[in-house]
Amino acid sequence: MAPLPAGTVLLVDALKTGRATLFSAPRRVLACRAVQEVPAFLAQLEAARKDGAHLAGFFAYEFGFAFEPKLAASHQDTGELLAWFGVYDAPQELALAEVFALLAKASGGAEASVSGFTYDMDRARYAEAFAAVQHHLAVGDIYQANLTMRARFAHHGPVEAQFARLLRRQPVPYAAFIKLEDRAILSLSPELFLERKGEALRTRPMKGTAPRGRDTAEDAAIAESLASDPKQRAENVMIADLMRNDLSRVTEAGSVAVHDVFAVERYRSLHQMVTGVSGRLLPGMELPSIIEGLFPCGSITGAPKLSAMQIIRAQETGPRGVYTGSIGTIVPSGDFSFNVAIRTLVLKEDGTGEAGIGSGVVFDSGAAPEYDECLLKLRFLTAPDESFELIETLGWTPEEGYLLLARHLARLTDSACYFGFACDPAGIEAQLAALARGFTRPQRVRLLLAADGAVTLTHADFVPTAPGEVWPVTLASARTSAEDRFFFHKTTRRALYDDSLKAAMAAGFKEILFENEDGFLTEGSFTNLFIARNGRLLTPALKHGVLPGTLRAALLDKRLAVEADLTRADLVSDAPVYVGNSLRGLVRVNLVLPED
Repeated sequence: MAPLPAGTVLLVDALKTGRATLFSAPRRVLACRAVQEVPAFLAQLEAARKDGAHLAGFFAYEFGFAFEPKLAASHQDTGELLAWFGVYDAPQELALAEVFALLAKASGGAEASVSGFTYDMDRARYAEAFAAVQHHLAVGDIYQANLTMRARFAHHGPVEAQFARLLRRQPVPYAAFIKLEDRAILSLSPELFLERKGEALRTRPMKGTAPRGRDTAEDAAIAESLASDPKQRAENVMIADLMRNDLSRVTEAGSVAVHDVFAVERYRSLHQMVTGVSGRLLPGMELPSIIEGLFPCGSITGAPKLSAMQIIRAQETGPRGVYTGSIGTIVPSGDFSFNVAIRTLVLKEDGTGEAGIGSGVVFDSGAAPEYDECLLKLRFLTAPDESFELIETLGWTPEEGYLLLARHLARLTDSACYFGFACDPAGIEAQLAALARGFTRPQRVRLLLAADGAVTLTHADFVPTAPGEVWPVTLASARTSAEDRFFFHKTTRRALYDDSLKAAMAAGFKEILFENEDGFLTEGSFTNLFIARNGRLLTPALKHGVLPGTLRAALLDKRLAVEADLTRADLVSDAPVYVGNSLRGLVRVNLVLPED
């Protein structure tokens, strides 16, 4: 194991381009620890840039106090870093696969985890701070404030492994890893603070949050609801207006424009509303003036900016540090790119870690929903690891080729889109066709799709179900959850189904059926469920936690089946019961209910 040395900075776009920039072995390091040093520090950055250096590092949130006399006068310097930048020769460009290889080598293949979360504000303490902010909103001192708190925890394993773990879980366009002497900074930020290209300056503030749905259809409905929600739109407009006003300080009159208004971006754990703001820089405008005019980002302060910063400072328990500051790079031409350092951790050598979380508070906000939003934003760190692959099981016969192939590929593509997996359906179809050239007998083909798009194909001889065959089937005692998104997608996370089927087969059954927590029937461990009634097939509705099987979809499209809310009582009627999938077709079952 060869840990990355202090001074290493890695900036990663894991969502859009799949590219990264690695800064190693700085010529020297520039650090700022006091607000009175800020002007000289910015001048040092600009001088190094003009000397042909590349710079990468961070500004802490409190760095911005230097630009507001009222905040600067009351700030007590503690010796903590207000800014840190390495001065580098040309960086190395990496593909995303190379990033993970670098991190794996640096961590020696070790795993990482976190545990023991505590918060500097419990719900009661948060409610007090929230009430104080609401008072200022009510009397008109401010019209929006970003109230934050800190989560503290223990971290285990190499910090490089921790970054790799989180980057896989939360692919974002503005991720960053900074290795210092006594700590590491890991940022999984989806938000752009500022980007300069030539004389163009743009920002893309985020304001507005909603949870993910259980599948792509729910995601689309949630995204539409978020984009049209009056409260969320009002908050977004406030911050977009603030950023437009800030940009006008450093850009040509009339050049500031707003675009992509109320756009919704999807991430692994939530949806975020964004609006773009851009302008053309005034002649001769350089980094120090731009940072002084715009830092920190208005999306993490509130509006009006100075009043909001004063109010939230009085209510929060301590300095934010790098959280809600900014991480990025400056190139010799003067171009730069900086994130808003949200979803950002500081991991210390002693095994302790800290992460900030917050939400935008307006007059009609509620303390409980805002606290819940804070916890939602931390799910990228607190949610259980989800290492899994997508599955498709296909049948192949000499007469028909792959059975329901288009439907299998459509389902796979849909789940890949939902989870953010790379997926090339045309390439997968070509791989399947190449595999089938060697087939002469019916085959069962298992396809696994990994998050990076890697495909694994295996196959075995398959004996079709005999006409008239009846399967003995039972009902599981374990319940599924309609709230668990994994029941809506076919993945390798199926321990409940596999263990239940194994026990059922040991007792002489061929399949086992399930109910959810509300007592509604869902499906079998590898089949969908159908009950014949009045000349048509009834099948459990997807909303109860049901996989959208390909045979099920075909029967629904042909109007041979309809969705219904089914319970155990429907099984004990005289109506014939079937299970089925694309491999087996419909199979009549003999149901044996377990004794209560």
